[in-house]
Amino acid sequence: MTNDELKEAFIHEKPVEYNGSIYKYVSAIIYRKDVSGRRVVQAELMDKNAHSVIIVDPSRVNVVTETS
Repeated sequence: MTNDELKEAFIHEKPVEYNGSIYKYVSAIIYRKDVSGRRVVQAELMDKNAHSVIIVDPSRVNVVTETS
């Protein structure tokens, strides 16, 4: 997922998939600096029951496409 796709999923609270599991929505976009000073972007994903979050690399997250 690109940064723009991540922002879109975050703003519209779209369900997402990571590592074969479905998450309710992207609950945060996190910007950090690593030890070398590079910016690192991370996605915080809310679980289906809204009890916990997981922080992941956004490049491994996909928006769930709903089919009717």
